[in-house]
Amino acid sequence: MRHSQWPGRRHGGIRHRPGGFTLFETIFVIGILALASAGILAMQPQVFKTQTTSRDQLVGFDLTLACAEKLLAQRRNIGYAFIDNTLCAGMGGLGGYAADPTVTLTDANGNSVTSCATATCTASIIIAKTTPPAATLTPITLQLSAY
Repeated sequence: MRHSQWPGRRHGGIRHRPGGFTLFETIFVIGILALASAGILAMQPQVFKTQTTSRDQLVGFDLTLACAEKLLAQRRNIGYAFIDNTLCAGMGGLGGYAADPTVTLTDANGNSVTSCATATCTASIIIAKTTPPAATLTPITLQLSAY
């Protein structure tokens, strides 16, 4: 009787080799998985940086919006004479941003003023991030007019 090349069962005269992976196949798959894992790990710092930047922009936008809302509420409830460039004092300091949003006021002629004494005034609100990565968000400009 002839010995089979692979020890195993005979089915209909066909010899089957036993199931399983060879050492080469196993090492090859481990190598591919290691390369894929290294690629994913290389991307992680950029993902975290993008998430941090997005969070910082959202915090800065919220601070700027809160200052604008406070300024508009002041104009609506008390009047123009009480709108000044210190209105948003004490609102900042979150997320590495400057302590307060910077409010710059100009009158109808474009002259810089410290308070809106007339019924027409332009307010620019700027907030800057002071901790790394430093950034300044696009300012919000409000045209305040009597209507």
